[in-house]
Amino acid sequence: MKNACTVLLLTLAFLVSAWAQKSARGQATETTAQVLKGLEERWVTALVKSDTATLDSVLSDTYVDTDEHGQRNDKQGLLSVLKSGDLKFESIKLSDMQVHRYGDAAVVTGSAVQVGSFKGQPLIPKIVFTDTFVKQNEKWKAVASHRSST
Repeated sequence: MKNACTVLLLTLAFLVSAWAQKSARGQATETTAQVLKGLEERWVTALVKSDTATLDSVLSDTYVDTDEHGQRNDKQGLLSVLKSGDLKFESIKLSDMQVHRYGDAAVVTGSAVQVGSFKGQPLIPKIVFTDTFVKQNEKWKAVASHRSST
């Protein structure tokens, strides 16, 4: 009987420990999702305000963007087109965001409704996007984006 109680207590302790670790992992994933969704919101706010300083902090130096027309641009190209006024956003509304984490990398997918223009031509109003982030020096940085029209 004494051995059975010992085994039962050890099993219970193991199960509680495993449950606590699983809960902690789930919390970390949820925290990561909240951080990255918040970073996405900062990003679009910076685009609307043409805030290149904030964009500089969000985007990795090796950032690559592929737009709805299949055109690629790097970080400096994006910052340059915003500074010139060729790219203007009136509003961007994000929705349906999902975060998938892979260690120090994560992918955010979602939808957006945007109002703005590029060189005087209206932007495609509804898009879906995939943004890839990498954690560098304890900070998440966007390394790649791809958008498609819906």
